[in-house]
Formats: sequence, structure tokens, C-alpha cells
Amino acid sequence: MFGSFRGLKDESIDWSSLLSLLEDDDRRAAIERTYPSEGRESYLSALRRLDAKAMADLMSAGRKLQTAAKLAQWPTVAIAGMLNSGKTSLVATFLSRAGRLRTLRGSSNSEGTHRFVLWLPSAWRNDAELWGLLMARIGDAVGSPPEMLSDDPDQAHQQYNNRDGDGNALTVPLVATDTALDEAGIGLLDCPDIVSDADLQLGSPSERRVLLGRAATLCSAFLVVTSAESSRDATLGDLLRIAADLMPGVPRMLAVNKVRPKQTPDLVHETFSPLARAHGIETIYAAYDFEIPTSGPFIPRSGTSAAPALDPDADPMPVFFSVSEDADQNPPAAIADDRLLSAMPARLDRGALFEKFRLALQNSLRSEVWDNGFSRIDKDADASVGLTAKAQDCLLQTSLDFFAHRELGGDVTELRLHQSERIIRQLSESFAVTAPWYARWGVRLNSKMRRVFGGAGDFVRQLTPSAVAERAAGEIKDKFRRGEYGGLMTPERLLHAIDRYGGETSLKHWPAMTNPEDRQRWLEAAEAAILRFERDDFTSLDPRRLDEAVTKMWSEVPAHKKLAAGLTPLAATLAALAGVLMIPLDFGTTVIASASIPELFAALGLGAYATIWAGGQSTRSVGQQAARQQLADFHAVLCDTFGVARQTQMPSIKVRGLNEKLVASKIVTREAYGPTLALYRVRDEFQRELKNVLPRGGPSAK
Repeated sequence: MFGSFRGLKDESIDWSSLLSLLEDDDRRAAIERTYPSEGRESYLSALRRLDAKAMADLMSAGRKLQTAAKLAQWPTVAIAGMLNSGKTSLVATFLSRAGRLRTLRGSSNSEGTHRFVLWLPSAWRNDAELWGLLMARIGDAVGSPPEMLSDDPDQAHQQYNNRDGDGNALTVPLVATDTALDEAGIGLLDCPDIVSDADLQLGSPSERRVLLGRAATLCSAFLVVTSAESSRDATLGDLLRIAADLMPGVPRMLAVNKVRPKQTPDLVHETFSPLARAHGIETIYAAYDFEIPTSGPFIPRSGTSAAPALDPDADPMPVFFSVSEDADQNPPAAIADDRLLSAMPARLDRGALFEKFRLALQNSLRSEVWDNGFSRIDKDADASVGLTAKAQDCLLQTSLDFFAHRELGGDVTELRLHQSERIIRQLSESFAVTAPWYARWGVRLNSKMRRVFGGAGDFVRQLTPSAVAERAAGEIKDKFRRGEYGGLMTPERLLHAIDRYGGETSLKHWPAMTNPEDRQRWLEAAEAAILRFERDDFTSLDPRRLDEAVTKMWSEVPAHKKLAAGLTPLAATLAALAGVLMIPLDFGTTVIASASIPELFAALGLGAYATIWAGGQSTRSVGQQAARQQLADFHAVLCDTFGVARQTQMPSIKVRGLNEKLVASKIVTREAYGPTLALYRVRDEFQRELKNVLPRGGPSAK
């Protein structure tokens, strides 16, 4: 019965289930954090971190909806009727004694209802914020902010009757609460007579009909009260027709008041049935005139509302019950309690006002969760990805400054190796193992000369490998310092490179370098990165491929170059390589020398070696493979040091016009030296579940 709003219950938001999802930081968590540590974070924790007020607003919206969902289950019935038909008396049957004293009842014009009075359960006022929202919603529905009905009976009667004579007061609804309605579970709209004469200056019938149409949006049912003598009154037909026009689809009922004993309940049903069928009346109620003693048998004796009607010392109230066309199913026979008007709330759906109020709060919560909360979290997650990518690129470009040979336009022609002791030792051993006989003899001769002339002067010592190494180291240092070959990385140079590629804007989690103390922190981090890489770089050349490449190079050195090398071609090579290892002795331990193998040969004055090595694909690839690994490792060290997540998707760089994909770093991840840049994403699984619990689109509250 009265099912016009029941379909909407399926779309209700379960705040408890939603809150459980938003609080989950484990299996159903919103956030998947990958840096600086792996883990998960709940939706509410993430929102609190970003905007504590937004999180508080969301929780407030959820609590309001949870409370309003209970209120919205209670229906509101509009009570209208003929002049002096007993509308307010019917309303009073649902109220407590204190509430009844505030109602205005009587047959004179000074006791008539000339305001819309909305009676609501007193429990609804427990939540002040929610009550304020409800009052605003009522004002929006009727067109004017409501006014509270006074607790003082005399003052309340003046408001009921509009004794101030203000015609505009008709548009301002009165709102009252009563404890008895908490138990009844119903709201009641006591309507003024909509066919009153305009001469009263309290609103014309047309104005009252317009206001009734607005007030109808507050209600889930419409109850018209009339007297037993009005079955053929044209005014009653007009009233029912107006109700049908203004409130289409809303269940309508008819209550016949002050029935005399000579008209039995089945006759009441027979009399008003044609009118009920004509105007879509679903139920006919009747209440017998309790002032006539012989009405007693027709007043139901079950239910709490019967006692006042049967007690001459109590405030007598009419007892309405649904009439049946079967005389045996009506009083004086006993009837079930569910046929009493007092049982009506249990059979009604929630009212349009409170359904719209609930929907408005649902939409508010939906907006808080999706538009304010999720959008903010999702945007911040995207920002973390974007900032991380920008920081990673800054540090990659910085790494390429030292581990790549660039042309003037910035194109990379080849990658450079960190000339570590491991790399130099491999090159030296490979040259020694694969050297031809004349080169080996030269090394033995120089060693013998050194033993024989060990105590001789500088001229003789300059012929030995150690002297050659010292002289080569000096020449190489000058060439590296001037930037003619390779690159030298110091903390200061590294910091300049980071700054050149937008260090402060790309690494926003670090403080600006304007403050000397903050710049010192950057410099210390740069030094830490160099030391970490120097300590953890175990990259080596492929021994087999290296020996094959060096053997091939020896075979391709022209004969005149062999002769020009004199008796010590290998000795000169080894001495020059040893000179590279002496570079840190001059610059300090926090320095990294980087150069491709051809650059290294050229810097050592071994131009023939450089040309041959650079010209062969097999020889060139030996160093480039290791250089790619070192570039990836150094980039990873920079990311670790400056608190940036390492790249999981390896980027490609153009070398000699071809795409070269970097490899994954082999250096173990270490803690950041300073602040970190968080990286996280919103989990797709969470978003799907949130859509199931709280769809982004919902029914409108308008």
C-alpha cells in the first residue's frame, strides 16, 4: 500500500559500509605507496594528509546522512478538509497532552487554522546541524523560511489563527515538535481551509491552493477530513479534485468525522464510496461523535486513542478507523488495531520532503567523497607521478652530462665509462695478455733498465713506466680539467649540473639554494652520491669480448705506428692507464673521471688506438655496454641520494641517432640523504569498489 517511494530505498547509501571502505588501509586501501617505502594508505588517511578540513567535512556529511536516513523513513501526511470539519482534532489524536494544548480547536472563526503547521517528532531536533538543514529544506519547498510554533499555548493559538491579520504570514509555515510523534513515527501537516473566504484578508482560496501545492512536496499522503453530512457537498468534491490536481501520484484518504450513530459504518462506506472512486481515494476512515452517548458501540475499544474518547473526564478525542462495506467487519464488532488511523504510519512510505532531504544529503556526501576527496587524492597521486618523472629526468640529464659525450647541439655520440680502478685494471691486463712479442719485450727491457739504473738521475727515471705514468697523469688531468676529453665529476660540478637542469624546480621537496646552509646540504648530498657510486660501482667489461677487441686492435695497428712506439708500446700504454688512477690523488677522493675508451686513448696520446677502437662495431660495443650499466647505476644512486623513486620503466636515450634502452641498476637501493619525494597511486581495485558502494551518479534531490 502507498508504494510511491519504495523503489528509492534500493538506492540508499549505507554509510557504515562506505566508512569501512574509506578507513581500510590494507586489502581494500585506496593508496598504493611505492616510495620512499612500500605500503598502503586508507582514503581517509590520505585525505587528512592533504586537507584535514575536507576530511572533517566528509565525516560530517556521513554522520548527517546516517541520522537523516532514519528520519526519512517516517512519512508525513497532509491533513486538509472542510471548514470546521475537525482537521486539527484529527492531528491532535497523534499528539501528547502538551502538544494538544498547543493546537487550536473549535468551530468559531477565531478558532480556525489560517497557517500551515508542520508537526514533527521531537527527536529530530537532537542534531542541531541536521535540524537546521531540514528547516532550510522546508523553507525551500514552501517558499519562505519556517517559523517555530511557540511552546506557550496562548501564543501558539495566536500563530495558528494568524490573529495579527498578516496575509503574508500564510506563506510562512509553522513548525512544531512533539514527543508522541517519536513513537508514532509520523509527521503531520495541518493545513488551513483552502476554500476560506477572501474577505478574511488571510489569503485568497487561489493563494491557499498554490501554497497547498508547494506543501504537498513535504508529504507522502493526503488526508481530507469532512463531516458525515458533506457527502453531496460540491465543496468537498472541489477539495478532492484540487488535491488530485496538486498532488498527483500521492496516496489520498478520506476521514469522515462526527458520524452519528444512526449511520452505521457500512452505510458510511456506501455513502462515500462513489466519491472515493471518482477521486482515487484509497481508504475511508470514520470517527463517531463522542459527544453523543449512543456512539459508544461504534468507538473501537482497542488502541491507546480509544481511552480519551470513552473517558468523560479526559480530553475527548475522535477515534478514526477504516470502514468496510461488510457490516460484520465493523464496530460494534471487534476490529484489528491495524484498521485504526493510529496504525496508518506503518503503512506509509517516507514523504517526498524527507526523501528529497535524504537525497540532498546523499548528494552532498557523494560530492564530498568523489568531487572533493577522491579528486583531490587522485590529483595529488598524479602530481606525485609527474613530479617524480620530472625529478628523474633532471637527474638523468645530469648523469648524461658526465656519462655521455655530447655534441654542441646536445646529441649524444657515445657513452662514457667511469674509469674506475676495476675498469683500468681490466684494460691493463687485457692489453698485457694480448700484446704482441715486441710490446712484451719492451716492458721487460724497461723493467731491467729501471733495476740497473734505479739510483740514476731524473733523466733515466723518466724512461721508466712509473715516471711515464706520473707525466701522463699530469697531462691527462689538464686535459680532463679543460674538458678536452672525458669529464671530471666533483661535488661542485655535480651540483652545478643538477641546477642547470632545473634542480630547485624539479626537486621541489628540497629547499631552495638561496640560503647558504641549504646550499651546503645540496653540496653534501652531491658528495654523498659520488662516494656511494665510487663505493658501489662494480661494473666490469666483458673479459672475453674485451680480449677479442684488444687482440683485433693490436692486429690493426699499422707497422709504422708499431715502430714509432719504440721499444715500449705496451709500457707506454700501461703507464698512461696507470696515470688515470692517479687523478683522484690531485683532486681528492670525491672525484669521478669518466671517458669512453676511444676518448681515454686519445687523452693518453694513443691516437691510433682511439681511431681503431672507435671505428669497429665490436670494439666500440665493449665499452658502451658497460657504460650503459654505469649510467643506469649512477642515475639510481642520484635518485636514492636526493630522495626520488628509481625508474621502473627504463627510458631510452639516443646515441649516434639510435635509441639505446638503459638497463636496470645493479646497485642496491639505499636510504635518501635528505628529504624524499613520495610516489603513490590510487588503486584501481579501490576505485571499482567505491563505485559499487557509492556510484558517482545518483538520483537528483531537486
